[in-house]
Amino acid sequence: MSAKLFAVPALLLAATMLSSCGRQPSHDNQSNMTAQQADAALDDAMNGVEDADVDQPGALIPPAPGEVGGLPDDREPLNERAARIPTSVEASGATIERWGFALAEGRYGDAYRLWRDEGRQSGMTQAQFADSYRKYSEIHVLVGRPQAGGTQTARVPVQVYGRLRDGGRPFNLIGMMTLARNPNGQQGEAGQTPWLIAASELQPRGTVRIASPEGEKAARIPAAFRGTWSGTAATCGKPGDDMRLAVNVDSLVFYESEGRVTAVRPLGANRIEVTANYSGEGDEWSDKSVLALSDGGVALTIGKVKRVRCMT
Repeated sequence: MSAKLFAVPALLLAATMLSSCGRQPSHDNQSNMTAQQADAALDDAMNGVEDADVDQPGALIPPAPGEVGGLPDDREPLNERAARIPTSVEASGATIERWGFALAEGRYGDAYRLWRDEGRQSGMTQAQFADSYRKYSEIHVLVGRPQAGGTQTARVPVQVYGRLRDGGRPFNLIGMMTLARNPNGQQGEAGQTPWLIAASELQPRGTVRIASPEGEKAARIPAAFRGTWSGTAATCGKPGDDMRLAVNVDSLVFYESEGRVTAVRPLGANRIEVTANYSGEGDEWSDKSVLALSDGGVALTIGKVKRVRCMT
């Protein structure tokens, strides 16, 4: 798929909402809700799922692009030159990516502040926000192609799936999220956030399947290799970081592509060979990569490219 994709294991999810310039972004027939209301709606949707059918430890298989509950099957290449400009519409999805990484690492305050008005338009306090997320044990976020929503907003298709702590029940949400320009983040300086999450239309839809644990054992990346990596510590979490890599239990997510792991072969105490099916830039391919840890587990080399572990 050409639209930028990323998948992040995280601790929980609540659909988000904030506004542009102190007002809700206006879209015809758009259904907006506070994060608190979206969280309650997800609870209601999960009440109809029986634990006996889903209390399994296998990997989650979400709806694919074009399927019910999946992202649009968009094969047009993304304008990567524009996506490298943090203030562009094409780069707006990076904010949702940062949101996902913050949740993955338990940095709820950072995720909260990616909503407008320092998170207050989520409908929760920061403490309520963190508490509401603790009911989720796993979350993955997939981001589609951003599009202009207005002069100050961007609209991004987003798919979020994962697992609740209660019985390991899976969930899948799909819908558009609106991002608003941050007036204090338009200078393109390092550390700025040009876009803030402004609204959410995520709704429960589609079915997440659970793979057989026996069939997944050979395709699980060991915990020591998992995490977020970048070219330098200074670029970790920064918009437009083309050296970014998220190593998950069953995926390798690069800046412009994602690989779904099909096999993992140990090569030594700190080296593994990973086979994966990749998609990105409108192409699909399979490849093998050797991942090697060094410097006490804070450096990761793939081929000749060395990255450092992002600690924040």
